[in-house]
Amino acid sequence: MNYKIFEVHIVYQGTQISEIAVLWESNESHKWVRASYCTSEPCCGYKFIMPNEIPSPDLFQKVAGRGSNLPDNLKKKYFPGKRNWEE
Repeated sequence: MNYKIFEVHIVYQGTQISEIAVLWESNESHKWVRASYCTSEPCCGYKFIMPNEIPSPDLFQKVAGRGSNLPDNLKKKYFPGKRNWEE
C-alpha cells in the first residue's frame, strides 16, 4: 500500500540514522492522518533501521506501513501544530 507522506523527521547519531518519524495519511476512504516511527533498536514485529539505510521515499513508506505508533510526546515535538494530538 502507498501512503501519502506529509512530513518526515530524521534523527542522526554521527553519520547514521537513529530514528525516523513519518506523518502520513492512508489512501483509504476515511483518510486518517497517523504518525509512525522506527529506531535503530530492533523491536519484534515492527520495522527498525538498519545501519546502512539511507533516507528515501521507499524507506518512508516502510516506516509508515510497518513502524510503530509515534508516542504522544514525540508527536508534539516532531510535528507541532499539525493537528490536535490531544484528541
